[in-house]
Order: sequence, then structure tokens, then C-alpha cells
Amino acid sequence: MTLTRPGKLMTGVLVIACASMTSTAQNKSGATAPEVPKGWFSIPPDEIKWAKNGDGTPRVGAILFGDPSKHELYGLVVKWPPNTTAKAHSHSDDRYVVVLSGTFYHGHGDKFDATKLERRTKGTTFSEPANVAHFGATKDEEAVLYFVGVGPDRTDALEK
Repeated sequence: MTLTRPGKLMTGVLVIACASMTSTAQNKSGATAPEVPKGWFSIPPDEIKWAKNGDGTPRVGAILFGDPSKHELYGLVVKWPPNTTAKAHSHSDDRYVVVLSGTFYHGHGDKFDATKLERRTKGTTFSEPANVAHFGATKDEEAVLYFVGVGPDRTDALEK
């Protein structure tokens, strides 16, 4: 079977991401683990460092690897609480997204329009092409999204 992908970025994302990480690891007791290959890392869910997005919404996010402000591969997760809306905006880079949990509603256009929202359930993968206006929302449940892109990433708000 041949797998095709919508963009070059999806090829080797984990291999490239791991290459940018440190070569030692610590266990929960703080002791240094045996030497591990360069780029090897693991972040248990209870050790993810969530922070407010700073965009006025109740969303929180965490950078898992890379630095979105630099020209490098990055990965981040964002928790969308129930009944959260993000108005129309765009990003300066191509972003690839996987819905890790819940249901996310996503649409494209220069203005938020609930009639244009498409339902994205757990496991769905979708893209947000560079400079394409889009918007999103959750309804009665939280959604957690995983984003991968190559920075620098910038968010340009089209609506206030």
C-alpha cells in the first residue's frame, strides 16, 4: 500500500522533532536515566506545562518541542474548553492538526460564520495553510488539538 500525504512536512515529523531534543533524561525521582540516544524524549501527560494562550479566550496550550517563534519544526497542544470560539485569523506558516480528543468545529473565511463550521472528531487530521483565514469553536465538550508546523509562526487576527 502506498501512503500519500498532503504536504512534505508530515514526512518524518517525529524523526526531525526528536533530533532537536537533549540526549539525557530524568525519571520522576529526578535521577538521571541511563544515556539515551540524542533526540530521545518522553513527556508524560501529567508533566505537560499548560499556559494561557494570551488571546483572551479560555484556551491553554503547551509547546512540546521546538520554538514556534524561530525557523524550526515545532509541536504544540491546545485545550479548547467547551463553548469556546476563536474568531477569524490566519497564520504565517502551514500548520497540520490532529484532534486528540473531543470534537472541534473548524471553518475558513474572513469572518466567523457558524454555518461554515465543519465537524472534526477525535482522530481527524486537517491542515491550516499559511495565510488562509480560518476560525474554530467547540460546543458542549472540550477538544484537545495537536499542531505541527515550521516557524516562525505568527497569528494575524482578522476579527476582534
